[in-house]
Amino acid sequence: MLKTVETSRAQKTKGLAVTYRAGEKEKFGTCPATCELNPSGCGSSKIDVEYLDALIDAVPVKGISFTYSHFSPLLWLKKLKPGKTVINYSAKTVGIAARYIKQKIPTVVTVAPEFWAGKKSVDVDGVKMVRCPAEYLPQFGCVNCGNGDPLCARLDRDYVIGFTAHGVHKKKAASPDDPGGCYASGGNVLIHWNHTADQVQDETDGDRLRRFAKSLAPRTILRHHIAGDFGAE
Repeated sequence: MLKTVETSRAQKTKGLAVTYRAGEKEKFGTCPATCELNPSGCGSSKIDVEYLDALIDAVPVKGISFTYSHFSPLLWLKKLKPGKTVINYSAKTVGIAARYIKQKIPTVVTVAPEFWAGKKSVDVDGVKMVRCPAEYLPQFGCVNCGNGDPLCARLDRDYVIGFTAHGVHKKKAASPDDPGGCYASGGNVLIHWNHTADQVQDETDGDRLRRFAKSLAPRTILRHHIAGDFGAE
C-alpha cells in the first residue's frame, strides 16, 4: 500500500514530495523482517522487484529522488545509476557503515546523541560520518540541504550521513543490539503509516508510484518512504 503526498508540511521534509509504504493491514509488511529496528515480528524476506524498478525510475522531471532501505545492498546495488533514485543503505553500526561507503554504496547510520561530542562530523575507520544538517541548523530541512542537492541524494559521495536517534523509542534506536526503536512507530509518522496500511487501493504500488512521480512539477525533490521499504508481502 502506497500513500503519496505532493507537498509535505513536516518540519524536516517541508516542501518535498514524499511517500509512505506499508503492507496491507500491517505497516511493517514492506520492511525487512530482519531489521533490528522492526519490533513487530512481521516483515518481508524478499524484494518486490516490480515496485523496486518503479522506485528507481520515479524521479520528477529535472528533479531529484532518494530513499533509504534496510535490505542488503546486494539485492539492489546494481539498480543504482546516475539520474535515477538514490537508495541509501541504513547500516546497523558506524563500523558497518564505514565498510559499505568504502565500497561506493550510499550509506547512512543512526547514532546516539553523545556520538557527535558537539561536532558536525566524526571520523570512523578512516571514513567521515557527517551529521544531518537539519539536526543543528534552525529552520533547515531536506529542501535546503546541499543548496538543492541533498546530501542523501548524492550517489557518488565518500562520506556517511549520520542521524541522531530520535522519537519515542530513541534509546532502542541508538542501541544496535536492542530490538525495536523504529522512529516511525510513534508520533505523526505513525498516524500516516497506519493510514497507509488501512487504505483501499486498486492499483499496484509500482503503478501508483510511477503515476505520482509523473504528476509532480519539474525540479521537485521526492523522498520515498518516510516509513516503509521495498519489500514484497
